[in-house]
Amino acid sequence: MGSRRVVVTGATFPREVTRELEAGGFTIECVPGDLDEDGVIRALRGAWGFVLGGSEHMSKRAWPRLPDLAVACFLGTGYSSFMELPDDESSIQFTYTPHANAVAVAEFAVAQMLDLVRGVSRRVAGVQEGRWNEDATRSLVGARLGVAGLGHIGREVARMAHAAFGMEVLYWNRTRRPEFEELPYTRVGSLTQLFEAADVVSVHFNYEPGENEGVIGNEQLAALGSDGYLVNAARAALVDPAALRTALADGWIAGAAVDGYYVEPTPPVEEDPHGLLTFVPDKLLVTPHCAYLSTQAIRRMADMAAENLLAVARGDAPPYPADAVS
Repeated sequence: MGSRRVVVTGATFPREVTRELEAGGFTIECVPGDLDEDGVIRALRGAWGFVLGGSEHMSKRAWPRLPDLAVACFLGTGYSSFMELPDDESSIQFTYTPHANAVAVAEFAVAQMLDLVRGVSRRVAGVQEGRWNEDATRSLVGARLGVAGLGHIGREVARMAHAAFGMEVLYWNRTRRPEFEELPYTRVGSLTQLFEAADVVSVHFNYEPGENEGVIGNEQLAALGSDGYLVNAARAALVDPAALRTALADGWIAGAAVDGYYVEPTPPVEEDPHGLLTFVPDKLLVTPHCAYLSTQAIRRMADMAAENLLAVARGDAPPYPADAVS
């Protein structure tokens, strides 16, 4: 197997896996993960492989401009938000690293819940500003958790919350699965019913561009109520930003947290087109799309990406193919 040049975007790919691939005959080139599409295409000229580990977005129009590319791998599960697959057959094999970061994202979502309900960030900001707040807060212990989307991450969130805090878990999932009936959780019939019944709602269903933007809107947020909290460790676009602004401004809900934002990286507060950043940290927590970034998850994603690259180099089917439409 001759040397094959693989371009890796972003700064999280472990050096240990890079060395293993280089020992196997690959040439690994790391580039920034915030390039625009044209910048990525320039970096990929002549490259055999591409590991998308940054925040760049590749449209379906990009792939015909990369005639030498044999394999593309997204580091993560929700590749559709970053790597748009071609409509027609392609010589490129599209792959990803499914569910490698599920535990890390779930852990982060639980941390967001704790921060929101117990007011950790609010109190830190208060101390920095000379305010000493000893007011009591609500607790997660015994509260009702609503999980929107009981996939790998949603199930981990439910397991952690139930085991650690004794939270009563309710869930809504688009499809009914027999294996869910064995879990000690209660299924509700609609997304709005989930918001009505829960004290905290944690969102974990897939973002499908052009299909479910703003699926959580005025109806759901009003149903959550003035004592309710929303945690969104999926994609910001699942929640209608205008509805969220109204809910925070008018006290429909007590607070919200989102990992990522509608504009990334976030603009200065005064330039935010959605007017939401003014609520940070009193009513809103925004983190920079980092829920998946644990060292264990990064290593597992890199190992799976390496498995995809090695398989394609051998002429075998990759173990983790993305669902290209032919």
